[in-house]
Amino acid sequence: MKRRTKIMGAVIGIGLVAGAIHGCVWGNVKDASTNSGIESATVWAYANCSGDGCAAHTWGDWVYTSTNGSGNYFFDPYGEIVDPVDAMYISPHSGEEAIRFYVSKSGYTPRNTWHRLEYEKVENDGKTYYHSQVDNVQLCPTGATDSDGDGLCDDAETHYGTDPHNTDTDGDSLSDPAELFGFDGLDLAYYGANPLRKDVFLEIDYYPGLGPSAAVVQLVVEAYANAPVSNPDGSTGISLHAFLDDEIAAADADPNLSPAWTDFDIIKANYFDSKRARVFHYALFANQYNGSGSSGLSRGIPAQDVIVSLGTWTPAGGTDLWKAGTLMHELGHNMGLGHGGHNHTNYKPHYISVMSYLYQLVGLTVDAVPGVLDYSRLEIESFSESSVNEHQAFSPAIGSSTTEAEMAHYGVRILTSGGRVWLTGNASADLDFDRDGIIEDFWQAVDLNGDGNTTGSWQDTQDDWNNLEYHGGGNIGDDALGAGALRSYQRVYAEEMKPCATMDDI
Repeated sequence: MKRRTKIMGAVIGIGLVAGAIHGCVWGNVKDASTNSGIESATVWAYANCSGDGCAAHTWGDWVYTSTNGSGNYFFDPYGEIVDPVDAMYISPHSGEEAIRFYVSKSGYTPRNTWHRLEYEKVENDGKTYYHSQVDNVQLCPTGATDSDGDGLCDDAETHYGTDPHNTDTDGDSLSDPAELFGFDGLDLAYYGANPLRKDVFLEIDYYPGLGPSAAVVQLVVEAYANAPVSNPDGSTGISLHAFLDDEIAAADADPNLSPAWTDFDIIKANYFDSKRARVFHYALFANQYNGSGSSGLSRGIPAQDVIVSLGTWTPAGGTDLWKAGTLMHELGHNMGLGHGGHNHTNYKPHYISVMSYLYQLVGLTVDAVPGVLDYSRLEIESFSESSVNEHQAFSPAIGSSTTEAEMAHYGVRILTSGGRVWLTGNASADLDFDRDGIIEDFWQAVDLNGDGNTTGSWQDTQDDWNNLEYHGGGNIGDDALGAGALRSYQRVYAEEMKPCATMDDI
């Protein structure tokens, strides 16, 4: 499957001038049943148009052209392709970031596709050209079998590599046609969508002086990329497309979001494009909410919105690790994770994840390397602090794929009455629960969550990565997923969410 090369888009822009730049917006239309080019298909573009050809090829706000014998079509063409008298130079309508193309021919089901112009520089015969290629379209003959009802016939899905019996081949709550062709004015391929690999989209806005750097955001992107999650294309990991977007104007930067989500929504309405509402999570790096010292808040579990609120901390806005850990923690809530993974129980000694306050702000220690951002990869057996054995430490959950060797990579941190401490040893063996410097090979009771007693017990932990929920509490997804695919429930609602970690949890 073709993926776009992003070159020169920001430099060239979208306003090509006839004779000044050899530019070309083009695409190809094929018959899904034969995979051969379709001649004389009509390609309509909802776009602004300039150039000699516009007068003869305009209908209202639409301009149009036809495919040639190979199924190719061209707008913004240079002279070698069409006579300059037929040239049509197109750009998105005001307020639109992408051009909508509508491809049709009698005997075929028409197709909408959205394309955001971004030109690739090509040198040929001493000339410089700029190509912006629209993703190729497989048109389905009328009445062709569409087993999953997503608007892509089975033959087309075979060509795209998607599953004809599943509207969402990669299981990320965005349908195959949405990831291939975009929807509602968004060109998802431009943002990196791939129907064969899980995608999560995130816009980040921030108050002056409180935002994360690109490097901080990249830490979270890389954590998702390294996730032990399998994809239909044979890759592992999750593509987190995180865009560090707008700095909130000082006049709009409410120093205390209170009530948190009421004031948050005022900012979101002004800075978050509504076109992104069914695709993107939204994170706001703010000063404070509800007068608290909390590091952040998710709108629910699962959900779509995140507040990161480190403005009152020292240093103001937090360290890079605090910012990255809190962003990943709150996004984890958006993705269905609680403070205990599959539940909201905090400070579980055998749950090793940035979702626990034990690790949110300091990261995990893996192979003696501190500050690692990760959700839980381990399924560890249920555990009771009333009977612990330091030599044996924790055990893999019965029937899980977790091994002792995997657990041995991880350091363990616990909450004590005096604060949070790292234990010597590792999750698999020789873990000094009572911190006396001696590894005892007998069973004893130790307070491991700082509540003053030794009666705590906890269920098996989960592999967080393979239990993520991508629908944002029913907010993320498109119509082609089919009836019932958008789940509207939330396990924890916004008004039930508790403030996340404070400076005491460092």
